[in-house]
Amino acid sequence: MGFIRNLLHFNKTMKIVTLVIAVISMVMLFMVWRSIQYRSLGQDANYKVPMRHYISGEKKMVRGKIKQALQEYRLAKKGLEALPEINLEDDFYYAVVLNGIGTILLRTGIYGEGKQAVAPEGGKLGMLPEKIRESLVYLRQSEKIYKTWLQEHEPSAEEIARLEASRIGKKEEDIVLESFERYQKGLSVVLCNLGIASRYLGDIKGAIAYYQEALVNWPGQETATDNLEKLQSVPPPAVSEKLEK
Repeated sequence: MGFIRNLLHFNKTMKIVTLVIAVISMVMLFMVWRSIQYRSLGQDANYKVPMRHYISGEKKMVRGKIKQALQEYRLAKKGLEALPEINLEDDFYYAVVLNGIGTILLRTGIYGEGKQAVAPEGGKLGMLPEKIRESLVYLRQSEKIYKTWLQEHEPSAEEIARLEASRIGKKEEDIVLESFERYQKGLSVVLCNLGIASRYLGDIKGAIAYYQEALVNWPGQETATDNLEKLQSVPPPAVSEKLEK
């Protein structure tokens, strides 16, 4: 993750930190999902077709094919909604897909789209506030899914202590995430995106609260830590003030 630190260090003025965080948020959640897909996804073949669209969308997102990525995410969402045997109100993969859609809309809202899109290096940000507001619909739904599951499956202090003891001496790559941990990390990523959206809609206090909550669910998360630090120490750009009006 060294490249993330370099990017964040480079963006001291926070002019492009939002794009960095938005992209990293997607990467983080994708890595969390990839780390457990062969363990849990393989247990239910019904997930495979919809989530293939999600993976395809990730690849297109990385290549900058934003519209095509959004189309793939929407296909994944539609596919999951067609599965009668899953409960969408607390389904991990549905939350992942909703966050994917929300992140693309958020990115579009900040940087525009098509010929009007600005380069990450500068230019006017927050070009399409209506897209940022649209992203909130999906991000908040994703947030609700994660929180619904966590409220119903919150581990006891004794269970957490036993889990931590069992991992002593193990390498990080050898640790298999428990269900509550992947929900916590997924929630943390969504909260980061909500923080970004709040910031560019002029709600700085709300953004700070989201980043703080993200760290509660994933202590030490680099993206939330760095973005919160800079948000508290650097005056927000003029774009945030305009969006607030």
